[in-house]
Amino acid sequence: MILAAAALLAVSAAALAACGGASQEDLDGARAEAARAAEAGQRAQVMAALEPLNPLRYHHLDGMIRDGGTVPTDALVWAVRARETLRWVAWPPELSPHAEQYGEWLDALLSALRAGDAEAASEPSRLAHALAHTFEAALEAWLDGEAVPRPPELAGLEPPTHDGHRPGDHGSMEGMSGDDEGGG
Repeated sequence: MILAAAALLAVSAAALAACGGASQEDLDGARAEAARAAEAGQRAQVMAALEPLNPLRYHHLDGMIRDGGTVPTDALVWAVRARETLRWVAWPPELSPHAEQYGEWLDALLSALRAGDAEAASEPSRLAHALAHTFEAALEAWLDGEAVPRPPELAGLEPPTHDGHRPGDHGSMEGMSGDDEGGG
């Protein structure tokens, strides 16, 4: 909605310029307002994406798949939600490579989850878990106006142990809102 408003402001400024009915100051003001609205819309989308992409979900899923050899029944629902979130957000250029890398591994994970194959899900689960953390760090850096790190190399990439716990130490994924104990 905010991005649409920004686009409308930009089009209005262009129309005013074409008609010759606005001063340069008016045009500059409309362009600045459109840029502020676009930035606010993009920040809102990135902030809204934080919850569906919460790395805590991967911690539980990764443990259940790699340590327990099972695919939780609710895993497909949140994995689809995470993948859709990656698709609908208008990622800023600094975050697009992270979103693409993360999305590729979510696609591989979703394929294995749909097949109910814990063995096939093992590697995508490990990498999706690790990438969830690196992507969250990139999102937070961008939101804080800091330099966004490059996407990580996949060779040797491992998820964190979360306060000394191995993936899966915190039980099922049911009811996870991101506020559960155990870190993300």
